[in-house]
Amino acid sequence: SELSETVVNVALPKFKIEGEYKLRRPLSLLGVSKAFNKDEADFSGISGSRDLFVHDVVHKAVVEVNEEGSQAAAVTGVIIYTQSAFVGTPFVVNHPFLFFIRNRQTGDVLFAGQVNHL
Repeated sequence: SELSETVVNVALPKFKIEGEYKLRRPLSLLGVSKAFNKDEADFSGISGSRDLFVHDVVHKAVVEVNEEGSQAAAVTGVIIYTQSAFVGTPFVVNHPFLFFIRNRQTGDVLFAGQVNHL
């Protein structure tokens, strides 16, 4: 079966997803370990002494979709409405779904998430 592009009129429910992730362990597993070790860390370029080290790295992300559009942390998408009639296949999202917010120029995925409860 082949995929084809179709213009659709999407109706999404309002939702807000927040996540907070502690990154010390994942970063350590990737080899970033000296920064977390008080005896090995060297941030003397910042503080002038070697008594500075990283305790943890916390990443927080928020994605909110409402009547005004979508907002994801510092990344904002705007939905523009027109007064002319929209012709497209209706697509009402009334079940669990995945979402992706991409950079239109590069195609990079900036945010991805899953909504299970509406």
